[in-house]
Amino acid sequence: MHKSCKTGNGVSMIKVLMVEDDPDITELLEEYLGRYGIEVFSVSSPSVGLEKLQLERYDLMLIDLGLPEMDGLDLCRIVKERYPELPIIVSTARIDVSDKVAAFEIGADDYVAKPYEPRELVARIQVLVKQYSRIVSPTGSSTFSVDRVKMQVFHEGQALDLTQAEYEIFALLLEKKGEVVSREYIANSTDSLRWDSSDRSIDVIVGRIRQKIGDDSRHPHYIKSVRGVGYKYIGS
Repeated sequence: MHKSCKTGNGVSMIKVLMVEDDPDITELLEEYLGRYGIEVFSVSSPSVGLEKLQLERYDLMLIDLGLPEMDGLDLCRIVKERYPELPIIVSTARIDVSDKVAAFEIGADDYVAKPYEPRELVARIQVLVKQYSRIVSPTGSSTFSVDRVKMQVFHEGQALDLTQAEYEIFALLLEKKGEVVSREYIANSTDSLRWDSSDRSIDVIVGRIRQKIGDDSRHPHYIKSVRGVGYKYIGS
């Protein structure tokens, strides 16, 4: 399973999931965007795209409106309902303004009309990812917040002293509040575990997080163990 890659200078690449059924566009963007530190994972099917989202974490999604199986607008709606924190850019050769309006109404963050300049798309991706990487709080949470720029988790306004691995795992659990996050998903979504992603390593790190936030594994208020699967953030 793929893990986040880094560029030659150590900067994490932006991971984009692209749902596009035109192989020429796919090939062009994979090559071009890669020059700017944007790694593109391409699928031609909406159903496969939804499966990918369950297995991997992406920084942005690029959706073509003219897709097989399902209209791109319907896919956009489903993704935003399930992953509200994932920015989406829709692209299409359609020229009807109503399509553009509909895309924004269902939650698309940006819209590009084909044909477009790849360099413009790069700029739009970079801007959106930067906007979404600012301080993000889990829905309805007044207890913890995450600053993705400084890579810190705050407990009621106070920064927690976390290692990189602790930060990445806790931020992921907060992002997926109320959802069961498997150990496999944690391993695939955490850069710090790329050399050691065993279940035992993950369990040890979660144990350290619990100690630092004052959580009891037997009577958890924040992180609940799901036997044989992984963990779930259950706090307010």
